[in-house]
Amino acid sequence: MQKINLSIVIPSLDTGGAESMAYQLAKKIDKEIFNLNFICLYSSNGAPFEKELINSGVKITHLNKKLGFSLITFLRLWKQLKIHHSNLVHTHLGACLYAFPWTLFHNKKLVHTVHNVPLKELPFLHRIILKILYRSKKAIPIAISDTIKRQISTYYQLKTENIQVVYNPVNTDLFIPRKTTVNNGGIKFICVARLVNQKNHFTLLKAFSVVNKKIPTSTLLLAGDGELMEELKKAAIKLNISKHVVFLGNVEDIPMLLQTSDIFVLSSIYEGLPMTILEAMGAKLPVIATRVGGLPDIVKGNGILVEPNDSDGLASAMIQLAEDKHLRQKMGCLGFEMSKKYDISIIANQYEAIYKKFSL
Repeated sequence: MQKINLSIVIPSLDTGGAESMAYQLAKKIDKEIFNLNFICLYSSNGAPFEKELINSGVKITHLNKKLGFSLITFLRLWKQLKIHHSNLVHTHLGACLYAFPWTLFHNKKLVHTVHNVPLKELPFLHRIILKILYRSKKAIPIAISDTIKRQISTYYQLKTENIQVVYNPVNTDLFIPRKTTVNNGGIKFICVARLVNQKNHFTLLKAFSVVNKKIPTSTLLLAGDGELMEELKKAAIKLNISKHVVFLGNVEDIPMLLQTSDIFVLSSIYEGLPMTILEAMGAKLPVIATRVGGLPDIVKGNGILVEPNDSDGLASAMIQLAEDKHLRQKMGCLGFEMSKKYDISIIANQYEAIYKKFSL
């Protein structure tokens, strides 16, 4: 059987949900069926995902794009797709802008995974182009949850049957759940998220200041880096919780970090379907998150949802789980069982079926 020439195009392999999803998919996809061409628009930066892909035998091509709009990147990508004789192009994030001219000219399908709520996913120009491509069926939108599917349908005015749904993956082999709850002198709350406005760490810090007054032995671990690092540290000092908040920066061994924590918390004001929630579920942690994006699709009995920007509601949920070991264990076990259906082996098979369908 002749292999399908598949190109996966993403801006970079920096630490992030879309990057993690693309990395896992590229690593797992059946190389006996697909001839994979993995392309990053930006230069190599030696990120962990990049190193692991290379070690697994996946060749990565970097187009060395600079910041801002780049005409030469169109040309470089066009050349790479032509050399590869791509039957199908799968894009992530802003890479769709640079890939669509080649797919249109060569009458090939563009598969695009929508990693966030449609209005927040991409700049206005990208969304206008995608709307034209979707409605002419030149591009296939992939929603990462049922809620995101409905939002894509509304925003782009598409029939739901024209939208594919494939949830984000988790490598359950990496997230071995603990047999007992970790509690060495106090509850450890963990948040794994970039330190940017979307993740709304200020509300989380405010909520934790209430929690810490009631439970003085509690600790909040913040894994991730970003532009708000210094502002958040100042906020922790102002709230008098700096001794109980640990800024870890980017952490490579997320599974180990989750293993040493008790409760996962995410306070985002908008989301698609965070990979970190799925990883927390795989590690048997109960989840507290905001009711945004696709989170209601996966937080069902395995955690507590609160409204965004509601620091009092967030604090109440954190205290409830911190004081109820039985409930933490019950939610953690349920989340672990739920995470199995999002294992990368299952998700890769779903993407492979889509690739086969639209490369004909």
